[in-house]
Amino acid sequence: MIELISIVASLALCILIPIEVSKIRNGWVRKTFAGDRPKFLAAYRRQLNLLKWMGLGLGVLSVALAPLETHAGEPTVKVIAGIIWFVVAGLCFSALRSLAKVADTDPAAPSA
Repeated sequence: MIELISIVASLALCILIPIEVSKIRNGWVRKTFAGDRPKFLAAYRRQLNLLKWMGLGLGVLSVALAPLETHAGEPTVKVIAGIIWFVVAGLCFSALRSLAKVADTDPAAPSA
């Protein structure tokens, strides 16, 4: 059951990360964020960095623990979950590189 929750969560991240990064590159800031755009970008980059390392860690852990499973089909599920977490880590790495090109200034603000 935990693997199922992990797979669903990682698939949701695989869908949401590219969507949010695309919106952020176009000037979007989450409405509930208390701060300006540079602070939001810094917080989002920290979040992506955390997800990148978490994805790598969970991917390695899942693949490494797969041979230890005794139930039929469980090793396959663990390997698939690990692969999906590696994809999350790759998406976060790509998103961080994409956000590195985004200026920290507010695109809607008038230039002086």
